Amino acid sequence: MQEVKVWDRFIRFFHWSVAGLVLLNFTLFEEGAVHEMLGYAVMGLVALRLIWGLIGPRFARFAHFFPTPARVKRHIRDMRAGKAEITLGHNPLGAVMIFNLILTLILIGVTGYLATTDRFWGVEWVEETHEFLAGYLLFSIALHVGGVLWESVRSGVNLISAMITGIKKVPLAEGDADE
Repeated sequence: MQEVKVWDRFIRFFHWSVAGLVLLNFTLFEEGAVHEMLGYAVMGLVALRLIWGLIGPRFARFAHFFPTPARVKRHIRDMRAGKAEITLGHNPLGAVMIFNLILTLILIGVTGYLATTDRFWGVEWVEETHEFLAGYLLFSIALHVGGVLWESVRSGVNLISAMITGIKKVPLAEGDADE
């Protein structure tokens, strides 16, 4: 196995902070002032992640793992064929999930903010959209966790450990691992 530094401190901080804040908002603070403050904290982290996705290190940049249709199709084809392609950053389906999660968090933040304004306070479609998106976020998180576990078993790369330490331990290959 070869150790490759993949996830920088900010990426790991972002990931686990958002996970913790979302967990708090879904369990202990489903509404109220603390719920709003935690939501604003998530939005601040998402804004920083968007900036980091443009200027951060190689594996943090969106351009490095942008999920084109061709990459996604190839990845699905390889999965169906039983080929465990090792990627140093996000694989194409993981990248789709990252963009899905970020967009969903943004939409939850926008609808949550709108619900606090004079114009939209108490407006049913805003509250219902916020709640629907929150449910969709939980569904996406479940898919994300399941995908991480499945891909860890399938590829032999402990993705959870990599998101904690920042280091992916990948099998030595005849050439470099696919990036």
